[in-house]
Amino acid sequence: MGLEFGHLPVHIRRIAYYTLSPYEQKLWVNFFSTDIPNLFRRAIYVAPRIAPGLLLSAFVYTWTPAEHKRLNRKDPKLYENDK
Repeated sequence: MGLEFGHLPVHIRRIAYYTLSPYEQKLWVNFFSTDIPNLFRRAIYVAPRIAPGLLLSAFVYTWTPAEHKRLNRKDPKLYENDK
């Protein structure tokens, strides 16, 4: 048929494609001098948005079992006359 991908009658000009081989990338370059400080900077930037939800979740997580336990206690005054 002739019209398959890779063999279409369309020519694109003036576009250069560049790729970098994974063997040429340097993974640990500037890791301690730029990447770790960048991690802390991003964490500090996001913390004000995340902290209220985390604090509220922690409060609810600790408060609900205690409140449930308190509400399920029996009142001894209700059972004074039982014998």
